[in-house]
Amino acid sequence: MKKMYLKKDVLFIINDRVQNLASFFNIYKLGKNIIKDILKDRIKVNGILVNNLNYQLQINDIITINVAYMIDFIPSGKICEIVYEDDLVLIVKKGAGQIIHDDSNDHALVNDVATYYSLKGYNRHIRYIHRLDKDTQGLVFFSKIDFFGPYYNEQLANKNIKREYLAIVKGKMKDCIIENKIGKDRHINNKYRISNTGKMAKTKFTLVKYHNGYSLVHCELFTGRTHQIRVHLASLGFPIVNDIIYGKKDNNFKYMGLYAYKLTFKDILKNTMVTITNDVYSDLNYFEMN
Repeated sequence: MKKMYLKKDVLFIINDRVQNLASFFNIYKLGKNIIKDILKDRIKVNGILVNNLNYQLQINDIITINVAYMIDFIPSGKICEIVYEDDLVLIVKKGAGQIIHDDSNDHALVNDVATYYSLKGYNRHIRYIHRLDKDTQGLVFFSKIDFFGPYYNEQLANKNIKREYLAIVKGKMKDCIIENKIGKDRHINNKYRISNTGKMAKTKFTLVKYHNGYSLVHCELFTGRTHQIRVHLASLGFPIVNDIIYGKKDNNFKYMGLYAYKLTFKDILKNTMVTITNDVYSDLNYFEMN
């Protein structure tokens, strides 16, 4: 696309290649349901409503898409903590003990985002691109516009959205890369383990700082298995502090010591890479002590 910009609830894209609408939608990996909805009355080419996937586009055609929808979660009354926002992306900080989404819970992270959207007057669905475990703190990526949700999902699957973590473990850990299969534990619900029949998982661990019996470890994911960091660290004999599934209670820290502290992604409006970092968590103050 030659140029793309958003004005209120209308997305403008200037086409720089000759193709039909079907191939245009394919660039952004849109599913059938989203395409069907857009073709109802949400897309125009040069000001004319279009509802045919075979409609031929010409260079410099102006494609406009109405991106307004009703907010689809109940506002909690609490505003989420905003770390970064642009026209397409919202990154918020999730606290320990909060779930991202649950249909039976109106105090999940999506409900806090709904409060923010309501106050800002955003007419948008709420779409998170990835999850964090309930007790993991840190950054969560939201696509503010449905149209780009499938695109960001694929970016995440292809590791083009990079997530980096910090973990606190007891003992002095050495740098290492672990590559072991992870599968469900058949005997304990919501627990995973190293398993020859599981899915391959690869994680790189780098010691950031050692202080008074504990290590602060940088964690880089090469795959995205459930509980991957927690399982791999426990298998090495360094379970995360206060991880009640894979470790044990540690009174030196208040929360489970896992933090999604950095996100790197491509700004598709400016065609530049963006890195967002937030490492302000109370338990990390332990490593600032002399």
